[in-house]
Amino acid sequence: MKKVILSALALAMGSLVMAQNTSDVTQERTTDASVVTVNQTGNGNNSVVEQIGAEESNEIATSVNITQVGNGNISTVDQGDIFNNGGTGKGIVIDVNQNGRGNNSFVKQGGTRNSADVDQIGDDNSSSIDVQGGSSNLTKVEQNDDDNISEVRQSWNSNEIYVTQSGDNANNGANFSDVDQTSTNSFIDIDQVGRRNIAITDQFGGGTSPLLSSRVIQTGNDNMSVISQTGSENSILVGQRGNGNYAESTQDGTLNTMDIRQRDGNNNISFTSQDLDTSNSSINIIQQNGNNNYSSANQMMSADVSIMVTQNGNGNSSTVNQLNAVAGSSVVVTQTGN
Repeated sequence: MKKVILSALALAMGSLVMAQNTSDVTQERTTDASVVTVNQTGNGNNSVVEQIGAEESNEIATSVNITQVGNGNISTVDQGDIFNNGGTGKGIVIDVNQNGRGNNSFVKQGGTRNSADVDQIGDDNSSSIDVQGGSSNLTKVEQNDDDNISEVRQSWNSNEIYVTQSGDNANNGANFSDVDQTSTNSFIDIDQVGRRNIAITDQFGGGTSPLLSSRVIQTGNDNMSVISQTGSENSILVGQRGNGNYAESTQDGTLNTMDIRQRDGNNNISFTSQDLDTSNSSINIIQQNGNNNYSSANQMMSADVSIMVTQNGNGNSSTVNQLNAVAGSSVVVTQTGN
């Protein structure tokens, strides 16, 4: 009987060890640069932090610091509803660092001068900022190695998004990033290194001069980048090196620029389009040192616009279409054979 009791007790203790730590912190209407620090080491840790109406004090930021090392860790931070002025925050810094397997981080921010920094190192990590609404906000997500997924939603003006995903080891490289930014005077930078990475970026700017910028650099195999931009004085830069890369970019507005660079790879394809009023806009496509590349560029209702396509390799094809082009428009296509 003693052995049975001891065995049951050992199993129960084992279950407790596997369950490990759980942390739940709630702060509401904190205005004195409060600090939340959670440090968890072990298996199955869970941390949930909720801040509502938290603000900086004398330009000293309110901060949330979560560090999790182990397996199956989950961190969720919710800092108010961006559609409820009483629930937003100002000058809030979120720093989440997860190291292990199956980690998941969810951050929600609303307000001004906020920043979210999520750093995940390990396997099967997932990070979703969900909504960062307000002005002068910063989102940084860095994921390393295999099967990482990052989704970011950002709105309003003067915001920045940085996503860095890497996974170039034997069984890694299934990174995915989906960024949606509705803003003005904002910036998106995505840098992916590995295999079969996918980056989808959507920028929408209101007003006459949104000043939006998207930069995607992909190095590896089977990368894909799809970018859509609406507004004026916007820029797109896509750089791809590797095999089977695909880039599709669309701009709608005036004074916009596109620079698509596909080099040192095979079977690259680029569809680029500037629609509606594209006055004083330019498209530059470079496909070099590769095989079977294909490029298509389009401009509509264009004045003082230009398309430049440079292809150097085997089996390249280029289709250029300018509609209603008037004085000052130009097309230059350079192709070098096999």
